Amino acid sequence: MFQQYICKKDFEMANFNVELNSNEVKNTNEYTLLLRITVNRKHARVKLNYAINKKHFNPSPKEYKYIRSSHSKHKVINNHIDLKIQEAKDAMAYLESKHLTVTADSIKEQMLSPKSPSFMEYAKKRASILKDNNHFGNYKKYNTLIKKLADYKNNEDILFSDITVTFLAALEAHLVTLGNGVNTINGNFRTIRAIYYSAIEKGIIDQSKNPFFTFKLKLSNSNKERLTLDEISKIEKLELNPDSLIFHASNAFLFSFYNAGIRVSDLIMLKWSNIQNGRLIYKMFKTNSVISLILKNRPLAILDLYRTDDIKEDDYVFPFFKNNVDYSNPLFLHN
Repeated sequence: MFQQYICKKDFEMANFNVELNSNEVKNTNEYTLLLRITVNRKHARVKLNYAINKKHFNPSPKEYKYIRSSHSKHKVINNHIDLKIQEAKDAMAYLESKHLTVTADSIKEQMLSPKSPSFMEYAKKRASILKDNNHFGNYKKYNTLIKKLADYKNNEDILFSDITVTFLAALEAHLVTLGNGVNTINGNFRTIRAIYYSAIEKGIIDQSKNPFFTFKLKLSNSNKERLTLDEISKIEKLELNPDSLIFHASNAFLFSFYNAGIRVSDLIMLKWSNIQNGRLIYKMFKTNSVISLILKNRPLAILDLYRTDDIKEDDYVFPFFKNNVDYSNPLFLHN
């Protein structure tokens, strides 16, 4: 009795059965059990974890119970045999899913090869670490990538061994069909590379398998247009409704322009305590560097638009954040 399995790819007939090794285990009367894999009449054998006396072996069992009940561990060994046969089937299914040649030897090799760790699980762990360390920008990049990969593989797991040049090229083509631009795709692949390199650094995977040795990231040239001084002047002369959002956005933009281009994340968090003796003093959110700038006439004039008699040092300069809202939760603040 043996188990048959038809390969979907080329309709090969694969057989899985169990036999005894032809030679006894040294200094015993027991024989090692072997799983025999047959594809297209060619065989490969995988050594199992047990050896038994011939009298306990049934070469033509019912319901695949190769070990007779006379053996004290017949249930344990038969369960082990079932698991190994299923493992062989899974190995063959994996080879088919990767469009690789299915042979008895390739099934055996897949069974015996070290199991690759999960790329998806490692990516999720890295994302969790980023979140715990309040790196919410990168945390969101990782989550976006994880979702794209899950959608691409219909929520199947992706192992590090799956991350090959062929896989990356196919993923790139898929992202193009979704309408992702070159730089968006490049950002996704930079995140994949960062995860892969982190796993290499921690000894989880081997550097020799690194697909980024040959797979190169593409990057389009983005044309960053800059406003002219004449255009800046036109913005300053705009007559806007003081109660409108565009009024505050215009003032904030000009304040940033006249103060070395403050990042938006720093600009909207500025408080009146950051204005000291005619200087702007603040700690950059991204780098924690302390910046101190002399305030010139134009940014001082913008500040005067928001200065009132009842302002407090902890009040925000620009009305994008509300003074009565608690922004102490880092993820809430980032969002």
